[in-house]
Amino acid sequence: MKLPNTPIRVSDLVVKFFEYKNIETAFTVSGGGSIFLCDALYKSQKIKYVACHHEQAVAFAAEGYSRVKNKKPGLCFVTTGPGGTNALTGVAASWIDSIPVIYISGQVFIDQTISNKKIRQLGVQEINIIDLVRPITKYSAMVTDRNEILYHLNKAYEISLSDRPGPVWIDIPADIQSNILMPKELTKKNYFLKPKTARKFKYEKQIKKIAQLIIKSKKPLIHFGHGVKLADGQNHAFNLMKDFKIPFALTWNASDLIPHNLPNYCGKPGAFAERGANFIVQSSDLYISVGSRLPFMVTSYNPKNFAKNAYKISIDIDKNELKDIKKRCGFDLTINMDAKEFISKLYVHLSKLKYNNTGIKEWISYCANIRKKYPILLKKFVAQKKYVNSYYFINLLSKYSKNNEIINTDMGLSFVGTHQSFNIKSLKQKLFTNSGHAPMGWGLPAAIGACFANNKKRVICLSGDGGLQMNIQELSTVMHHKLPIILFIFNNFGYLTIKQTQESGLGGRIMGADKNSGLSFPNYKNIAKSYGIKFFQIDSNKFLENKLKKILKYQGPVICELIMSPSQPQIPKLLNRRTKDGKFAIPTSFEDLYPYLSLEEINKNLLLNSNN
Repeated sequence: MKLPNTPIRVSDLVVKFFEYKNIETAFTVSGGGSIFLCDALYKSQKIKYVACHHEQAVAFAAEGYSRVKNKKPGLCFVTTGPGGTNALTGVAASWIDSIPVIYISGQVFIDQTISNKKIRQLGVQEINIIDLVRPITKYSAMVTDRNEILYHLNKAYEISLSDRPGPVWIDIPADIQSNILMPKELTKKNYFLKPKTARKFKYEKQIKKIAQLIIKSKKPLIHFGHGVKLADGQNHAFNLMKDFKIPFALTWNASDLIPHNLPNYCGKPGAFAERGANFIVQSSDLYISVGSRLPFMVTSYNPKNFAKNAYKISIDIDKNELKDIKKRCGFDLTINMDAKEFISKLYVHLSKLKYNNTGIKEWISYCANIRKKYPILLKKFVAQKKYVNSYYFINLLSKYSKNNEIINTDMGLSFVGTHQSFNIKSLKQKLFTNSGHAPMGWGLPAAIGACFANNKKRVICLSGDGGLQMNIQELSTVMHHKLPIILFIFNNFGYLTIKQTQESGLGGRIMGADKNSGLSFPNYKNIAKSYGIKFFQIDSNKFLENKLKKILKYQGPVICELIMSPSQPQIPKLLNRRTKDGKFAIPTSFEDLYPYLSLEEINKNLLLNSNN
């Protein structure tokens, strides 16, 4: 980074650092504690600032921006006190889903901070933000020496992107922000990540062994997770699957990693899944997870039962996750390495061993047929007369969305049903949600961030009526910038997922989940009108296809309210069977999804030997 030979304000130096890193957009809510930082943003000719209406939305927007850009962090500027604490949910979200986001916060003057005084507050709106964010950031620091500003910025930037990515936080007191320094006064120490060449060939023998296991296997399955995308391994994974035609599955966070039209695609197994995908996992004799932490939403709450008939292998960049996976899920082999590096090496070894899939034709046929036997979109969903069925809607949206479309979701049904049934058509199409922390209200701000990352091209956002209320103020941001976001509201008159949990587990006692239990919602037509946004409403499956095509042709911001059943089932899903006295039984097996099949049908669907 070339520095001027003239005096420069620290805040201007901060912004110039991010200009040098080619960050084009920063998300912020202006505040007194960050006043000089915001002034520096105003002066910047290279970074566009987006003023949101809540710091939580700032954090979510920055995450959405980073997800679209990949390998480039999102950037936030927030003020002291509540400005920082408002952003904490966003920090947690990007921490759990491993998304690089850089948070720059303002702080009171250094001599107004509590320091080590053991008091609660000294400065106006002061809070010790660093101690709050430390457990959920890869690096966090308050700058107390103006001459170390570039050291902290460079360290934070590199760490946010290294190994398993994640958020970082730099807290800058106001007297540091406003300080004028000569660049030559800056500390000479710098931060550089150590090169990774030392571990380049560490696992060569194990990878060769895995290639040999694949060749010997009659029923192999490779399961790709979000870590492959984070490692910039999308094209490598696609080529591996396209060229060797090994059956593969995806996690929700990797929904858009590989197009779903490859004949060896096996769906997305998990707690909410296709039946076929779960049958495939349980029938496999070799299961390889690449770049996934395998949370309970993937393995279910009986994780040792997951892939119970297979030799189980996990590859991940995080050695702590691998340690947990080995113990919790009973894996046979774990390898701590970069996902892209593993895929590249595996490709080389399979090529050298002249692998072809002729020996697994029966397995490939089984995988295709079991998925066809149990589709997500049932005929009764399409024939439904009253209300819009979400699975039918997602099926049509998959059909008519563009090959380079960006689709993101909020939580609840808009999340679960979409990832169960949306079909990715190309490597350029994106579908994402924050699936780890999964905060309601994430969808709309994340769509805003994605839209700016996509040069203000169209983004489709799917949100429940409940989640939308938690950041509905960001429609003002959409309005101000005239962002071409199509917002589909899944209006099922409340918190459907919470209500269904209360119905199944609490004897039907509903609390705070719909109008009858204390929760009401506004008129969305009036909401759209107040923001000057085009409004549509669809209340049934009748003419849904034609109406959707019309909406997708509209230029500019759109709100489309989809009236859905307040009791639409979210199926298939893992749900513990009850005993005769109504109590929950032990966790069910991974292949035993609700609505339940007979044990005879389940066993018949498992390909456990060549005679099935």
